[in-house]
Amino acid sequence: MRRLALAAALCLVLPAAAMAQDAATPPPPSGPDAPPPPGGWQGMKHHRPGMEGKWGHDHGDPGEMLETFYAANTTHDGHLTLAQAKSADMKPVVDHFAEIDTKHRGYVTFYDIQAWHMDDMARRLEMKANELRAKD
Repeated sequence: MRRLALAAALCLVLPAAAMAQDAATPPPPSGPDAPPPPGGWQGMKHHRPGMEGKWGHDHGDPGEMLETFYAANTTHDGHLTLAQAKSADMKPVVDHFAEIDTKHRGYVTFYDIQAWHMDDMARRLEMKANELRAKD
């Protein structure tokens, strides 16, 4: 009986302690103008299954895209212009710059590029789903 009471008490106390610790730690700054993470952008590698390739239709590794973006952004302001994308040979960004720059600012951020990639993937998945439904 004591073990059951102890287990119940732990189940109540441990999550509350974890939540209090999380609340005490402020979230890191985000956005296109946020400082690089400790170790710099080069250390940021992410692997997601199905995202192989650098800039093809499978949309590449986000870590590689981030490195390419920040290498191309020679002004280091988080704003990639069409000229910077061209000089860095970022063909998909150059080819679709107007689609990516939805706010018509004359530059795109890394998050704009990611959003465009996600929209493109969603469009492709929807087309594939419609093809599969048509076979039914």
